[in-house]
Amino acid sequence: MYIESVLNSDGTPVPHVEGKLHYPLANYLIWLRKTPMKKGGYREPTTISNVFKHLKMWFDFCFDQNISFDMATYELHLQPFKKLLVSKSVQPQSINGYYRSWRGFYEWCEEQGISTVMSFPPKVEGKENFSGRSRNFNSRTTGRTLQIDPGLETVATVLDYKDCILNMDEYARFSEILAEVDPVYGSISYMMVTTGLRIGGVMQIPLGSNKLNPRWLRYPELEASGETIQKLKYLPKGNKRVLNCIVPAAALKKIHYDYIVGHRKARAKVFSERFRSQIAPFWLTASGKSVEKNDIWEAFKKASAKFGRRVVPHHMRHTYATYIVYNYFKAHGLTPNLAYAHDIHEALRAQLGHSDFEVTKRYIRTVIRTHTDIWLPKLTPHLGQAVHREMPSEVLAAVIEFFEPYSDQGEE
Repeated sequence: MYIESVLNSDGTPVPHVEGKLHYPLANYLIWLRKTPMKKGGYREPTTISNVFKHLKMWFDFCFDQNISFDMATYELHLQPFKKLLVSKSVQPQSINGYYRSWRGFYEWCEEQGISTVMSFPPKVEGKENFSGRSRNFNSRTTGRTLQIDPGLETVATVLDYKDCILNMDEYARFSEILAEVDPVYGSISYMMVTTGLRIGGVMQIPLGSNKLNPRWLRYPELEASGETIQKLKYLPKGNKRVLNCIVPAAALKKIHYDYIVGHRKARAKVFSERFRSQIAPFWLTASGKSVEKNDIWEAFKKASAKFGRRVVPHHMRHTYATYIVYNYFKAHGLTPNLAYAHDIHEALRAQLGHSDFEVTKRYIRTVIRTHTDIWLPKLTPHLGQAVHREMPSEVLAAVIEFFEPYSDQGEE
C-alpha cells in the first residue's frame, strides 16, 4: 500500500499505511528531527517534510514493483527509478536531492542494524573544480578535497544566467501568454520580476495588514501617503528567519488595477461561497480556488509551450537580478566587471535574501556574456568584416537593444 502522512504538532510528517505507523520510516524522521546536524542546529520541519516526500516517492515505486524497501537493490531498482525520472524530464538537481534522501535513509538503517540488501557505490576522493562541468560538488572552496558520490547525476556548472533571463520584449510576450492561462499568473510573474521574490515570497504578499506586516498599506492608501516603496516582511524557504523585501509602489499599482480590481473581487466572492468559514487568500484562480505553488509551475509550463522556450518561475528572479546589475553599471557609467561584485552583492543581498557571493558574480557574468556574445562575431577573423574604432559604440547599442528593446520606440 502507498504511504500517507499526517502532521505532528511540530510540523513534521508522521508516515502511516492505512492508519498504522510505517516503520522504520517513522523512526528515521524522528531521528532527523531530534539529532543535531554536523554544522550545528536542528533541521527545520520543511526540510524533514521534503525528505519524507523523497522517500515516499521511493517507497511507492517499490510498492509498484511489488518489492519491499529492504529487498530493493541499487542496480535492479534504484538505478531504473532514476532513469524513469530522467525520462520524465526531472532535472538532475532534483534527482540528486531525492538520491541524497534515499542514501541517507539506507545509511541510517545500516547504523541502526536494520537489515537491507541495498548497496550504494562507495564515495571517492576528488577535488572541486569550477571550470568546465561539475559532477556533484557541494563545497564552495575551490580546490578543496572532498568525497564524490558516483551515484549523483552530472550537473553543469552554472557560470551565468544568460539562458535564464528574458529581455523586456520577451517578458512582455511571455506575460501576455501567462495571462491567457489566467490573469492571476501574469500578475504573480510581474511581482516576481519587479521584486526578485521566489514563489514562496510572492505567495505571502498580503491584501492588507497582517501579523508579519502590521503596517502594510493597500495601494490606494500607499498612493495617498506619497511613498514610492513598501517593505514586505516574509518567511523564506526553510522559514529560518524573517526577511525584508522592497516592493515598488508602481508594481503594487499595476497589481491593484490589473488583478485586485479587475479580477480578485469576483473571485473572492466565489471563494467565500465555497469556503464560508475561511478568509479568501490574496491569489485566487478564476474558479475561486487558492493558487498553489504547483498551479504556478503548471501555468508556466503551459505558457512555455506556446512561447517556444522553457521558462520557469525562478527565471523571473534571475531576470530581476540581472537587470539590477545592468542598470547599476549603466547608472554609474561603468563597464561590466567582476571587480564591482562586492558593491553589487551588498545591493542585492538583502533584496534577494541570499548571502552567496558566487551567485552575485553569476549575475555580473550574465551582463558580461551579453557584451561578449555581441563582440565576438565582430572580432572573429576570416569573416570578412573590418575592425574599426567605432565598434565599441556599436556593441553598446546592441547591448542596450537587448536589455531595452523599447528604448528607441519610447523616444519617438
